[in-house]
Amino acid sequence: MKNLFYFVLAVLFIQLANTTSTQAQACTPTTRVTEKDPIGPKRNCMGVPGLYFKRSLCNVPAFRTYDPLKNEIMVPRGRTAGCFTILATVGVPVWKIYDPSTGALLYSSGSPIAGLSLPGGGVGKLFKMEMDPTASTPGSSVTIAYIEY
Repeated sequence: MKNLFYFVLAVLFIQLANTTSTQAQACTPTTRVTEKDPIGPKRNCMGVPGLYFKRSLCNVPAFRTYDPLKNEIMVPRGRTAGCFTILATVGVPVWKIYDPSTGALLYSSGSPIAGLSLPGGGVGKLFKMEMDPTASTPGSSVTIAYIEY
């Protein structure tokens, strides 16, 4: 009976250890819809109130509605996306944020993300996020958050 107790305890520990965060966004066919709009009340970034967003990338097969290996950050004219943070990871995601108009790499996984600042400029700016499916572990994911101010 004692061995069964330890076995159950070990299984529960393994399951708990594999759970990274309750904030991790599972990639489903509706993920882009839930991540499109700002979340909750305004938050401060650099002393300025702004809108809070989340974005997720997942190394899973594409859905009919979108490719979970890719995502976008659209920064409106005159605003900035900053105060980035990684909320959760599962597995080993290898990913980047880049400027599609120039190809400039702005962030790559493993680097500090807190100082990243993406300006919208005079007309607004689109930035792309992309996960490398061959370098990432199968089923891996990352959820980031940022404030647009």
